[in-house]
Amino acid sequence: MNKEPLVYIITNSYPEKKVMFSTYEFESVLDKYKNFRIISFSGYKNKNDKNNIIYLELKEGIKELFFPTKIKSIAVHFRQFKHIKSIRLMEFSKNIYSYLMALSILRKVDIKTDDLLFSYWLTRSSLIAFYLNKLIENEYICQGHGSDIYIYPPGKIKDILDSSKKIITVADNNCNFICNKYRISKEKVKVFRLGVSQEFYNEILEHKKVQKDNKKLKFLTVARYESVKGIDILLEAINLLVKTKKIKFNIEFNIYGDGSKYNDYKDFIERNNLEKYINLNKWINRKTLALELSQSNCYILPSRSEGLPVALMEACAASMPIIATNVGSVREIAINNYNAIICDDVNAVSICESINKFLNFDRKKVENLSISSSKVFQKNYILEKNLKEKYEYIQKVVNGN
Repeated sequence: MNKEPLVYIITNSYPEKKVMFSTYEFESVLDKYKNFRIISFSGYKNKNDKNNIIYLELKEGIKELFFPTKIKSIAVHFRQFKHIKSIRLMEFSKNIYSYLMALSILRKVDIKTDDLLFSYWLTRSSLIAFYLNKLIENEYICQGHGSDIYIYPPGKIKDILDSSKKIITVADNNCNFICNKYRISKEKVKVFRLGVSQEFYNEILEHKKVQKDNKKLKFLTVARYESVKGIDILLEAINLLVKTKKIKFNIEFNIYGDGSKYNDYKDFIERNNLEKYINLNKWINRKTLALELSQSNCYILPSRSEGLPVALMEACAASMPIIATNVGSVREIAINNYNAIICDDVNAVSICESINKFLNFDRKKVENLSISSSKVFQKNYILEKNLKEKYEYIQKVVNGN
């Protein structure tokens, strides 16, 4: 009796020290689908891992290159050089790393002809799948989310997309961008949205039973402290509001995150005497996030680039009005004048004006925005439903349907 073909998910985002938006997805897949495995090159290893997680090591790829168990002819590697070479040193080094990781997979994993590769990101994961396809001809699906499409795609992105069996992304705008920019048929690209798990949604609802502190109007932002997330723009916008005396001490901005710009942002707040308005916090755990979402009045997303942010899905699950920059596929979830205010530009003045606009809404308008956010969540962003559709589709691909 033939065994069911396996699907190998290639990722660097599982496991992680912090619970990420992808954590629930990976754990759900491993629990529900017996023919899925995770091939991980994450820097973090969990001692309590399930048996169907395979860790990669660079040294194993080097061993496979010089002491081969699968690819016996060195000529094969020379032929792959056309896919590895690059005039940019940084890209060249990333390509070499990805190629060695592909060789590491060959050394550690007994991939059969009918097995399918699924690269979770369009960056190194897809490059690894691409190299494996060139070495052993296994088909692969690649997936793009946000910055891996718009800002940090691999140099070989066109080749990767062309060679893939199918392409998955999380938003309609992403699909249009990929098809138009790289001349990909829309028949090849499928959109499966992310979402908020029922468990997390229930936590938010439990916290909502506790009455809000109406003494302060609370804005919430959760993001990495990196330039792409635009926290610096938000801080400048708040500074403008304070200087023009458009906000009072009964308003606070709670920002949570982690990253290389934390000290820069903290210094900005101190230099401009904004401590009375802004709480700049380190990373938030999921339990505290559920509480903050339930007790805040409005979510602000000031990003310079996004795909379709899970943070906005969580804001909608908490029935929160949204203020957001018009980047990536944000407008598919933050709909202007329905559940959100979309900033005209990605700059401090535009965000300042949007915050001021929200502050001048009457109670009825804010309630309507809140109700609309809840409707957006219920219609499109229930995670369990979206994951079921996505992984049933992948099952059909691996089984040749």
